[in-house]
Amino acid sequence: MAAIPSCLHYKVIGVCYWLVCEGSNCHVETTPKIEHYLPDAVVSVFRQSNSNPWDYAHSVVDPAAYQAGKAEVKTTMGFNLAEGNQSESNNEEQNNHFKEADLIGNPAISFFSSKADVFLPSQAKPLLPYYTSLGDAYMWRSPLIEAARYAAYLVPGIHVVGSLVNQWGAVYPRVGFINQPADGKAAAVIAQRAADIATRGEQPHIYNPLNTDDSCGDHCQTWEAIENDANTQWQMIYPISDHQCQVFGENDLTSLQPWGQDAAVKGDGNYAWVMWRHYKGCIPGRGKYLGSTNL
Repeated sequence: MAAIPSCLHYKVIGVCYWLVCEGSNCHVETTPKIEHYLPDAVVSVFRQSNSNPWDYAHSVVDPAAYQAGKAEVKTTMGFNLAEGNQSESNNEEQNNHFKEADLIGNPAISFFSSKADVFLPSQAKPLLPYYTSLGDAYMWRSPLIEAARYAAYLVPGIHVVGSLVNQWGAVYPRVGFINQPADGKAAAVIAQRAADIATRGEQPHIYNPLNTDDSCGDHCQTWEAIENDANTQWQMIYPISDHQCQVFGENDLTSLQPWGQDAAVKGDGNYAWVMWRHYKGCIPGRGKYLGSTNL
């Protein structure tokens, strides 16, 4: 909530018109047309199945998801679900990471939903799991299906967080493995992968699509979480509580240390962000929606 001044970006951009009829008497009413960001989800990225830094996810969501994923892997692959660890002696393997990820409806959405005459309705429901890699254990560990389905996305330089000069990591294949020497950047790319899955429909993963809810209405829109796109912004809340939002992919080539280095040390490889998404449209009114005009 402390990030609202930096992350909300509230603007009135027009007027919306609604036809209200009572019997044979009809008149037009108006509501504001606005745009702003909403803190739709908490995205946790963590090293082990039991190291999620968000207590609610750690104690309520992850244990059930882990059991489901364990059964899935045993049935599909025939072996037990394993944890991700790095070699402490092999320098080359220090660049290889495996992390789990959760994307869960932010409980703070309840505050915004209670102000329906001020804010657009969020597509997220508080505390509802939209994606958990523990429950999607097979796909999170096997890039083969995504490699076949999204072969064009695997071309180097396509769908990367950052730029060709300063790559944080590729979004595809959307699995828990990533090669990146900076742990903070690796975690950010994993968070982007989870958001990429959750905000799209018909993905080859086990998840609840965040963008299929029609709560925003046909007079309102939001955006999928696309890398390097300002329509999705990120606020770190663990291990550093940040009151600013940013887009992953910052160029840190001239910095003395990699992006997120302080967080990597303080959090022991575990992180959490609030995902703020851009919304634009009409405050819901009475009657039939007629259209809108911009200021």
